[in-house]
Amino acid sequence: MFNTAHVFYMLISAAVTAALLTVLFIWVKERRCKLLVVRITAILTVVIHFSSLWVDFFAEGTATVEKSMLLPIYPCNICMWLLLITAFVKPERKAFRYLSEFLMLAGVVCAVIGIVFNENYGENPTLADYDILKGLLSHSTMLFGCLYLGVSGLATPRMHCLISVVSGLMLFIVDGLVINALFATFGLDSVNAMYLLSPPFEGLPFINTLTIGIAAVAVTFTLAALYEYFCVEKEDRWYKTLTRYVNELKARRF
Repeated sequence: MFNTAHVFYMLISAAVTAALLTVLFIWVKERRCKLLVVRITAILTVVIHFSSLWVDFFAEGTATVEKSMLLPIYPCNICMWLLLITAFVKPERKAFRYLSEFLMLAGVVCAVIGIVFNENYGENPTLADYDILKGLLSHSTMLFGCLYLGVSGLATPRMHCLISVVSGLMLFIVDGLVINALFATFGLDSVNAMYLLSPPFEGLPFINTLTIGIAAVAVTFTLAALYEYFCVEKEDRWYKTLTRYVNELKARRF
């Protein structure tokens, strides 16, 4: 990991992502076009994720299905499917707001970790193996899609994003508990779904599911507070809204 090929990939991926986001931010203004970009990106991410099946089949006449193709074992797996769902949910629905807010924040973090600390690449550090390359590519397209939700304005980092992030984290936990229970029930080797059984990095035990969740909430709160301070009228900021809500409750009570 972090060999020359990996570093070059990260640099090229970052440059292409930044360039595309800039171009689309400048030229794409209609919401339907923005949604089309999200849909194309979401579909492309899923296709790349499964593409090794076709590559292996036509190259060797057989293909092995990975565990993460059958079940959402890792956070990135869930974010990939959530991005696809979000792409086809009407923006007027509350579900779109919750999903897009979660992906704009947690999806970006998951994608970055999947590129920088890719476990498969760490075990086989080469881009010549298509299984390894497609893993990085799918994370890059997912990163682009999640970032674009924010850059396009389809999602904004307001304080209510905390609800979306906490809900998404709860989904991670429930998903991990179910999958770990399934593997235990059928006597299969543990896959440590959602890293609930052990930390993701052996040398860094303090980075675990609990601390990652706390950090995610703290980062979300900080980003939302900064965004509202600089980009939202004072009367519409979260603390003003909360104050009005509390006053309304008091008025109803008395």
